[in-house]
Amino acid sequence: MHNVAITGTGVFTPTEVISNDELVASFNAYADLYNIKNAGRIAAGELEAKPQSSADFILAASGIEQRYVLDKSGVLDPTRMFPKLPQRADDSPGYMAEIGVSACKKALAAAGLEASQIDLMI
Repeated sequence: MHNVAITGTGVFTPTEVISNDELVASFNAYADLYNIKNAGRIAAGELEAKPQSSADFILAASGIEQRYVLDKSGVLDPTRMFPKLPQRADDSPGYMAEIGVSACKKALAAAGLEASQIDLMI
């Protein structure tokens, strides 16, 4: 018989934070660039213009006031709007592995255990 127990939990939280105001400013700049680039197709009815957003809309629609991200500058770049994470070598841990290891270390610390003392971590 095995004794199974949840003895600790751990969560990885990125250190960079984006507020709704910051996100909206970048998104609205992105929408403006899109609308300028596609002005002819929008005028011809082939495309719909990207609408502007607001921090109040995001809060009302999602309840989210801020989000934690790995790369704030890439997400807030209106020509990009997604993280700019450097590619890692094949023999280096990936970002998801790094996140998982961080959370596992926190769970072990919360449980007061060493990795050698457990059989499985989920």
